[in-house]
Amino acid sequence: MLYLDTSVLLVYTLTQSVERVRHAATRVFFAQVKSGALSAATSFHALHEVHLFALANAPDQATGAAYGKAALAQILTLPLQILPLVSRVERAQHARIFRDLRDPADVPHAIAAWVAQCEAIVAYDSHFKAIAHLIPYRTPQDFLE
Repeated sequence: MLYLDTSVLLVYTLTQSVERVRHAATRVFFAQVKSGALSAATSFHALHEVHLFALANAPDQATGAAYGKAALAQILTLPLQILPLVSRVERAQHARIFRDLRDPADVPHAIAAWVAQCEAIVAYDSHFKAIAHLIPYRTPQDFLE
């Protein structure tokens, strides 16, 4: 199972018009997820960040809420496993493993992927390269046939 980071979900849902090249590869990647050729998961952390991104980048609250809701609906129609928020206990147990991550916001994603025994983190966030020796870092382009 692959862990899908927020960065990939954003390209799939909200930033496709400004991320045209990445969106093309991401669209092919998600077609493989939809067909069952790839097994994937994401987390409530990622879903929350997608919604926050919509709110932060919209001209007003109502528009951001509508875009966020539409993006979440699009994601939730995919055959993904939805992983829970990382618990306080899990964070305490595993945070040290991921101390090489420069962005603290990436740590819950790494822990969620680690606890779920994901085979890789699929992202457009190069910070995850710092932990590739623990959980391989991939991009959707890596799955193009």
